[in-house]
Amino acid sequence: MCGIAGIVSPEGFEPSVLVDMTHLIRYRGPDGYGFAFTRLNDTCGVEIIHNQDRGPSHPRPHVGLGNRRLAILDVSAAGSQPMQIEDGGYTVTFNGEIYNYKEIREQLKHAGHHFRTHTDTEVILHAYQQWGPDCLEHFNGMWAFALWDRAQRKLFCARDRFGVKPFYYALYEGAFFFGSEIKQILQATGMPRVANPRTSFHFLEWGLLDHSAETFFEGVYQLPAGHTLTLEPARSVKPVIRRYWELQTEPQQDRTDANAVAGFRELFQQAVSLRLRSDVPVGVALSGGLDSSSVLCKANELAPTTQFQTFSACFDEPEIDEREYVTAAIQAAGGISRTTFPQASSFWDNLNLILYHQDEPVGSTAAFPQWCVMAEARSHGVPVILGGQGGDEALCGYQKYQIFYLWHLLRTGNPRVLREFVMWSGQRSSSHGALGAATRYLPGFFRGPFSLTKRIATEEFRQASRDLHSGLGSGQSIADRQKTDLTYSSIPALLHHEDRASMAHSVESRLPFMDYRLVEFSLRCPPALKLRDGWTKWLLRKALVDTLPEKIRLRRTKLGFNTPEKRWMQLGLQNGHRRLWEAPNLKMRRFIDPVKFKTECARFVNGSAGMLSASALFRAVSLELWAQVFSVS
Repeated sequence: MCGIAGIVSPEGFEPSVLVDMTHLIRYRGPDGYGFAFTRLNDTCGVEIIHNQDRGPSHPRPHVGLGNRRLAILDVSAAGSQPMQIEDGGYTVTFNGEIYNYKEIREQLKHAGHHFRTHTDTEVILHAYQQWGPDCLEHFNGMWAFALWDRAQRKLFCARDRFGVKPFYYALYEGAFFFGSEIKQILQATGMPRVANPRTSFHFLEWGLLDHSAETFFEGVYQLPAGHTLTLEPARSVKPVIRRYWELQTEPQQDRTDANAVAGFRELFQQAVSLRLRSDVPVGVALSGGLDSSSVLCKANELAPTTQFQTFSACFDEPEIDEREYVTAAIQAAGGISRTTFPQASSFWDNLNLILYHQDEPVGSTAAFPQWCVMAEARSHGVPVILGGQGGDEALCGYQKYQIFYLWHLLRTGNPRVLREFVMWSGQRSSSHGALGAATRYLPGFFRGPFSLTKRIATEEFRQASRDLHSGLGSGQSIADRQKTDLTYSSIPALLHHEDRASMAHSVESRLPFMDYRLVEFSLRCPPALKLRDGWTKWLLRKALVDTLPEKIRLRRTKLGFNTPEKRWMQLGLQNGHRRLWEAPNLKMRRFIDPVKFKTECARFVNGSAGMLSASALFRAVSLELWAQVFSVS
């Protein structure tokens, strides 16, 4: 796990720019660093420098790769990056983990390859040598890497299937820049920091984040998940971007219940087992919910002699506190429980720092409990954390899926609709904040009272954005609805927050439910294997009947990383952040009308009838604070 950086310039560049770019994200890799430099001619090799702040022997390189290392596999100096294959033909800077690297390594050994290290980084180099770009089809993991092919004078970059690891890039003044975080590119280029109106509107109106190749900064882009980027600088610094993987929803697999349960159980066990591979301690982010508890209990089955440390965010408010379920999971798995109690004051004290690490606005105050959990893990010397992210989207865990399911059953005339409606109505589970989250699925005609931009945006901004759409809805099927959440409206933002919160504290987050094989299997199962008789995640509950404690397996309530958002917002706006809505000149006044914003903040603080929801108002606050942190116009 690392942070990466790179510059490609046919005119050459100053090496110190790459050095500074790389060190800017030292928290992503505190265990070492390195650089690789080369020039665009056939006789020039690649010069690699590890753990020294100096430039190459040639003063104006054309290609440079940087890396900050968080040592997880083969923690010796042999794992230093950038790493080069034996003959010097390929050089890579890599962020992530190839979980099945041992299996690929053995396959490559049989094909005649020789290895000097026990790292997954070296496996990438040999896999590319063997298969070229098709090597990605062999990988199971999370990755963002850039590989320089010396013979072809080509830069080959790739991002994992779901975009767990980030890859940002920009073209500026004839050069190509890339990095793990946007701030690296901003610093290296000195480009104007102008807010992107399209992403800003999608965020304010529908809470969408990371849903496209565009970022909140004009001119800075992200490589989409499941895509490659190729650059041949001798010809052009304009990248060629191609999709190499797409999540398939058809055909729906016709499985018996027993067959589906057994298949899911096996894939889930493999997903957890692969993510336990580590040369440093591994812990679990435990909310007490079904997904994170499943990860902990399965990990305990696979490694019964390991006493896993668990990290949980707890609250004094009973309606959002999950300590009873955390305790049940710990008692079943025998772990060591570490708890943290996020508070309103520390949230506001840390919000600007969180926004700095996120590079973009955050969608809710729920980013803070996650931040606290990662800080707690690092403070106890645990640099790898397993989490439950992705289980809700892959297995229909949200209440909205039950509603969409009823709609699809009704639309297709399926007689099962009556039974499902009765069972769901009689056994409805609670989900904190479900109503507020559901409003973004409303058609435009019904959105009036829930439209944030209607309440706070300038008329010019609204008019310029009138043709933008959310891309949200019920979908053509449940699997289609799940795919939208996994690739567009839900998981991309959650993965963004997960990566930045964990890496800010030098912690690697691993997500078994995001194993692509498990996701594909789940989506291709008929809806009745995920939603049945009023239950969500039916398949998971059945597959782990002998693994999970019944208190959790049969739990109907759902919270996730929730906070007392309304109270936190009121406290913040009443106290130190009152200046946000009293300031005469908002940074985001191009998008947010200062008078409207002040009015809505005052109504919220006073608890007036018809006030904005806490989640909606927070998006506006988050956008403004982000603009202040990054001096965005």
